[in-house]
Amino acid sequence: MFRCLTVDGVVLSDPGDMAAATFAHFDTLLGTDVPRDCTINLSQLIQPSNLDNLDTPFSEEIWQAIKRLPSRKVPDPDGFTAEFLRSCWPIIKPDLLCVFEQVYALSGRGFSCLNQALIMLLPKRADASCLGDYMPISLIHLVAKILAKLLSLRLAPKLNKLVCSILNPKCLHPRPKPPR
Repeated sequence: MFRCLTVDGVVLSDPGDMAAATFAHFDTLLGTDVPRDCTINLSQLIQPSNLDNLDTPFSEEIWQAIKRLPSRKVPDPDGFTAEFLRSCWPIIKPDLLCVFEQVYALSGRGFSCLNQALIMLLPKRADASCLGDYMPISLIHLVAKILAKLLSLRLAPKLNKLVCSILNPKCLHPRPKPPR
């Protein structure tokens, strides 16, 4: 917790002033929409591909996603870690299957929370006193992490073909390796 914070040479000690200065500093870094000079028309670059299986109900693949979540991480805002999910899977499996059925059906209350994250500031050094001495990290709920992992696992097998066709159509038909 900050006791005081130096911003532009001024020492702030009021929690409200420190919060406002912190928000203004990181909002500039993290939340600024910059107009672009040019755009890319992806529809001209991406070859049509069958992506139907990306939009199927979630099933036992939830367990595969949980097994691939990184270990030894700080607990998420909901207080749970990937280790908790793995060790308690037989107990929580029916509840998580129900959650992801609701996500698929786009029904349920509170799913707007999946689109939210907490930003926490970690000091880069022991004597941190100004905002540049802190590193922002994003904390999201485990359900959002599992959903992101599920979608990435579904998309990963198709990425090589999609990216390859964009960058080099010849890579879809690799040449045989020369004999040794």
